[in-house]
Amino acid sequence: MVIPAKARKAARLDTGDVVSVQPEGDGRILLVRLERPKEPKRPKAKIIYRKGKHPLGDVGRSVTREQIREALAELP
Repeated sequence: MVIPAKARKAARLDTGDVVSVQPEGDGRILLVRLERPKEPKRPKAKIIYRKGKHPLGDVGRSVTREQIREALAELP
């Protein structure tokens, strides 16, 4: 739904705000601002360079053998 700029300014809504629209009759609507859902944190991989060996990727948690098998099974 597109809300006109004048009505958006009167309601103090910014672009991208999440609102719930509830009709009230007489051509009026009630806009209720909702909280924007938080995005889940993605783990950041850190590359560890070891002298004389290949580099490793570390995501801060251990990986089980079953998880490695599942990931490798997906490869062609």
